[in-house]
Amino acid sequence: MSDIQTTRLRAMLDIAQDEMIMRDRIADLLADGRRTIPELAEALGAPTREVTVWLFGMRRYGLVEEIGRADVDGYFQYELVKRR
Repeated sequence: MSDIQTTRLRAMLDIAQDEMIMRDRIADLLADGRRTIPELAEALGAPTREVTVWLFGMRRYGLVEEIGRADVDGYFQYELVKRR
């Protein structure tokens, strides 16, 4: 494995380790209303790449869903899934 691959892997592991902490912060932001990935990234002060990883993890577990169509920049709005 090259040094670049090792660095990328390590970075992804760091991002994944932050997922549980960031899940709560993202949920708090979405509790106030729908947001796109760039809007979440700005509010969290985090790179959009990392927010995408965390948000898609939440989506995979049925905690959030995208709403409607993508905006002109290609971003969907996301909201918390309403529990029954």
